[in-house]
Amino acid sequence: MNGGLRGSLAATGEALRKIGFFLILVAGSAALGFLIAWPLWLLATTQRKAYTLLVLALAAAGIVFVAVRSILRARRTRRDPGRPMRSALRALLAVLIALVAVSGLYALLVLCVRGIWIFAVPGALLWIGILWLLGRARGALNPRKHRRISAENGIE
Repeated sequence: MNGGLRGSLAATGEALRKIGFFLILVAGSAALGFLIAWPLWLLATTQRKAYTLLVLALAAAGIVFVAVRSILRARRTRRDPGRPMRSALRALLAVLIALVAVSGLYALLVLCVRGIWIFAVPGALLWIGILWLLGRARGALNPRKHRRISAENGIE
């Protein structure tokens, strides 16, 4: 009986420890969210122009970071003989696909919100078709490097 009581107390203590950790994790997340969001909200409500400039500067910094990281990875990839080189036309098509996707989605949402279904349905089909064709064109530009050593499948 004493061992059973000790086991149930240990299990209850472990459960309370896990619940306490979860509550501390939730409270810490809420506090961190408040510490980040409250100054931004205060800045957005009192200094609108400064907030706009800050957000645009952070967005520009993020775009520059992603572009530089992509360039550095592309330089590393060029040195790797096992991976195919990327062409400028393939990158241009990727940018074009992104622009067509965003603009088509925006146009589709505007047409749907305004209730112009007669143009929204054919527009969506046309948009999907253009995206499909651009994707096929980008895939056709993918240079595949062949392996120098053929696969060994054990048939010989």
